[in-house]
Amino acid sequence: MDNEEKNSPAEGEITEKTENKAAKPMLDNLMTKRQLKVRAVMQWVLISLGSFMMAVSVYFFQTPNNITLGGIAGVAFLLGKFALSQGIWMLIINGSLLVLGLIILGKQCTLRTVYSSALYTGLIYLFEFIGKYVNLQLPVTGSNMFLSLTYACLLFGVGGALIFNCGASSGGTDIIALIFKKFTRLNVGVALFIVDFSVIWLTLCDPEVTVEILMYSFMGLFAKSFLLDSVIEGLGRTKYITIITSMPDEIGQYILDVVRHSYTVYEAKGGYTGEEKKIILTICKRNEAWKLKAKIKQIDPSAFVIISNANEIVGKGFGGTAL
Repeated sequence: MDNEEKNSPAEGEITEKTENKAAKPMLDNLMTKRQLKVRAVMQWVLISLGSFMMAVSVYFFQTPNNITLGGIAGVAFLLGKFALSQGIWMLIINGSLLVLGLIILGKQCTLRTVYSSALYTGLIYLFEFIGKYVNLQLPVTGSNMFLSLTYACLLFGVGGALIFNCGASSGGTDIIALIFKKFTRLNVGVALFIVDFSVIWLTLCDPEVTVEILMYSFMGLFAKSFLLDSVIEGLGRTKYITIITSMPDEIGQYILDVVRHSYTVYEAKGGYTGEEKKIILTICKRNEAWKLKAKIKQIDPSAFVIISNANEIVGKGFGGTAL
């Protein structure tokens, strides 16, 4: 009896172990929720930043030079020559398109798109309102058309990419493109380019728009399109890691506990040595990949590691870009 009592764990010790086991999943869930909240906040911040950059591009660099990169800003720029202002026309057109998008597209016209569109157009209207009372020389680049076009493309392209990468859009012609996609065989990219291309041609109705300005606008549209795709691809790029190791448990535990991603493991056999090993496959962000690479070398110096770029990952823990 004494031996049994001595070898058996105390009641408090059992309770403590049970509580620890129960607390670990709760802690993991809490950290996951915290990470999701931080990610959600960051997405709203990036959408706001992207909308601000696009508004600055339109008001300070595009409109003063009579150039346009397409979009509703181009239509509003043209209508603003006849009545009201560009900002008011953008509010009217974007508001109408958002209502149309909610009716036709439903869930595709998300709350984030509504927010981005409202902020983007609202900022342009705000800039116009402030401009009435602040003596600011426009365009800010003076007579240097190429410099204006460069900043217009950079701000518009990067801003749009930030918004797209957060699963939203700035509304306007994006909604028209999605409607085209729904009723035709065109994909979103082609439909968006056709709409923007048509908007630039419409600016010829303005007598102040010369052939030279039109050519700048077309050049800006192509540059913006390439920049948008490049930035979206760069923001969504992750690392696809293949690890051939004889110590899969230790490396796998590090991936789960520190990198906080899952992994896949399967059996392998060396073609030259015939040695039995395991192959681990996992996906990480760039900064996580370098930490994992260093840790693998500590755990198993003989491990063979292949790190390659994955342009876009869609799945649990990773989000793809969406309109």
